[in-house]
Amino acid sequence: MLHVRLAPGPAPRNLSRRWDSSAYLHSWCSVPCPSRLSLSRTYSIKSSSIGSATGLCLGQCCRIKPLSCKCKLGRSSQPPPDSRQHFSASSSASEAVLTAQSDIRKLFVANEKIGVLLLNLGGPETLDDVQPFLFNLFADPDIIRLPRVFRFLQKPLAQFISVARAPKSKEGYASIGGGSPLRQITDAQGEALMEALCGKDIPAKVYVGMRYWHPFTEEAIEQIKKDGITKLVVLPLYPQFSISTSGSSLRLLESIFREDEYLVNMQHTVIPSWYQREGYIKAMTTLIEKELLKFPKPQKVMIFFSAHGVPLAYVEEAGDPYKAEMEECVDLIMEELEKRGMANPCTLAYQVNTSHADTPCILQPSRTSGMAETLH
Repeated sequence: MLHVRLAPGPAPRNLSRRWDSSAYLHSWCSVPCPSRLSLSRTYSIKSSSIGSATGLCLGQCCRIKPLSCKCKLGRSSQPPPDSRQHFSASSSASEAVLTAQSDIRKLFVANEKIGVLLLNLGGPETLDDVQPFLFNLFADPDIIRLPRVFRFLQKPLAQFISVARAPKSKEGYASIGGGSPLRQITDAQGEALMEALCGKDIPAKVYVGMRYWHPFTEEAIEQIKKDGITKLVVLPLYPQFSISTSGSSLRLLESIFREDEYLVNMQHTVIPSWYQREGYIKAMTTLIEKELLKFPKPQKVMIFFSAHGVPLAYVEEAGDPYKAEMEECVDLIMEELEKRGMANPCTLAYQVNTSHADTPCILQPSRTSGMAETLH
């Protein structure tokens, strides 16, 4: 059996409202959106100015050193134009950043400063960071959603859970070197993206914003403002969209934009998901193919895809597209494998987080077995 790990990320514990992707993006848009938005597409959206103090302050701020390069196009220090840009769509998520040069360059002019904000979960870099990282995680109402009357307990509950779980979590991080490698990996992805954009004569600075640890999203936004960025591409590094991962990061970003006049006037593009991207599918397929060839009889190996679980209520009641996007992603990978002459059986399962053991989670059996879906 070959085990393929897909998308990581925490799953929220509870649910109090139905997720409507079109309504969510309406809060950032200035033109009508379709009733059900295709989250595999790319949208250029504008903010609305709403004076509310909802930004989170998580830990100490530290200066972020943005990734940057020198390309053929020039830059100036002119402030962003005092106008708001309208909603537009591109044909594919990552194409808006890397391959749809002709479309993107229509947005770019020599006197603009372009930024790319990479959003990720974050992780403790040392064992001492584990408990405060867990506190930030469980203090997020998208992870543990309490009824309105009990929301004053959010931080005390997060403190209790983080202290209780820290010893076991520290053991796990100690086994992989004493901390999470996520920041180093994300920084490397940023460097690679910057170089790819430079190769296409797109001058851009790349920023990293983590949801639950340094560098926090708020820190990245402050650096973006200091650098005078006028056009911003927001790219969550989760291939598939979920309320609890990309959704949480984008809601935080939305609250920051709403209360900042500079950001309100800055044109920005959000890429909600990119699991369908041809390059991603082929890269995953190549990795799987390489591992299959290590077996004596590659064609008889069962491919086991595993992904982080989410509460069933998020899928059935809230309309979270995560499950559908994950299953489509597996189908696309298997189709690519078949094109390469490999028709292996496969299974997709969703891991159940120990913090949600009392919550029904989705579990998808073998793609080839024809069995009915079960609950775990």
